[in-house]
Amino acid sequence: MRIKKSILLAVIAATLIGCKGKYSNIQVDNEDILGYVNAFTQLDANHKDFLIYIGENSEVDTTQLKDYNDIMHILNLQGFPDIEYFMAVHSKLDPVVKVISQNPDVERYPGIGTADLSFLEEGEKQYRKFLEDSTISQKDKEFYQAQMSQIETTKVDLFDKQEKNRHWVQLVRSESQSKTDVNLDDNSIMQLTILEREISKL
Repeated sequence: MRIKKSILLAVIAATLIGCKGKYSNIQVDNEDILGYVNAFTQLDANHKDFLIYIGENSEVDTTQLKDYNDIMHILNLQGFPDIEYFMAVHSKLDPVVKVISQNPDVERYPGIGTADLSFLEEGEKQYRKFLEDSTISQKDKEFYQAQMSQIETTKVDLFDKQEKNRHWVQLVRSESQSKTDVNLDDNSIMQLTILEREISKL
């Protein structure tokens, strides 16, 4: 009788997958974050019930997942060996997504990020070199001047937006420190910002 009870408990434990299992000490890296964003986006499009389920439960009863095989296919494609690994990553990143959702009025431009804009300066330098050529026609000169003007306008706009993005990532990083031990770089915060925008309808 005691043996049967042990077997029953093992079966129940095997069907309940949460974030406290073999991945409890997981160190989430950028690859995990990218996989999480991609998987979550696909699950949001095709298996919204699963996302609602994990939003309400810290553990997953696999017997309750009617689309288990399809869900596993999506997770496997994004580098997750099992639901337990996904749940472990989710437990680390979901608090950050919640911080993002709690600051809807803070201006940010996730499509731009905080990347280096030196490529604009290179373009400006190239057009300036063209303008120094005394043999160019008036028409070409006007074209290059117009391009220079456009680059300057774009540069001012992008620098302004990137500065707002820097304030944004600092805010998210600061507010997330007490909720997760994940070390998030700027790009990861921006990826999670895009994800939150895409799934805000949940």
